[in-house]
Amino acid sequence: MQEISERIELSKATTFRLVNSLVDAGYLVRLEDQRYCLSMKLVKLAGIVASGLSVRDIAHPKMVEIAAQTGETISLNTAVGSDRVCVDVVESSSRMMHIVTLGEHAPLLYGATGKVLLAHLPDEIQASIVKSLPRSASTTQLELKSELKEIRASGYALTLSERVQGSLAISVAIYDINDRGQFALTITGPESRMKGHKDEYLALMLQAQRDISSKMGSGRFSVVQAK
Repeated sequence: MQEISERIELSKATTFRLVNSLVDAGYLVRLEDQRYCLSMKLVKLAGIVASGLSVRDIAHPKMVEIAAQTGETISLNTAVGSDRVCVDVVESSSRMMHIVTLGEHAPLLYGATGKVLLAHLPDEIQASIVKSLPRSASTTQLELKSELKEIRASGYALTLSERVQGSLAISVAIYDINDRGQFALTITGPESRMKGHKDEYLALMLQAQRDISSKMGSGRFSVVQAK
């Protein structure tokens, strides 16, 4: 208490009232040795502030950065009904590029972006959409369910010529304060140009996933796993 009083340059009596108010509100924790530390409630509050920001505000600088590094198209998408919708895009600097339009709709059943979003939908909604898979599709419902399970576990998907012939896409889930993958960040370009950089671009996208999700308040990447 003495140290806090000196740091904030207030009297002991005022400091005592402020500290006790913060303890009662759950933002400070009094330890057995009479020291104080910040509580997890304060961490949660920081996440709430972050989630109040537009995901586009948080993600756009990173999208511009990745587009500059790779020269490919970067898009941010979310699920609306059985479709994925593009909410932000940074276009490729190359003349030969995969065109993604702001506001563009496409089925969740196909492509890296759609599958990442579909994989993170609630089970009942996901099951309903999977049931709509046409019999003429190149994969079965059972195979798609298995693929979605893997995508949900890994947090990303990579597809080749799946939705658009000749294109390669890498999409990562963006997690919110409740660790829900409500958004997908995707890099897309010609397979002929991107195939030699798959590992490099995947690493870039996974780092972007960690950075943006953390700023959204997600705690998914806050704990470093011991080897």
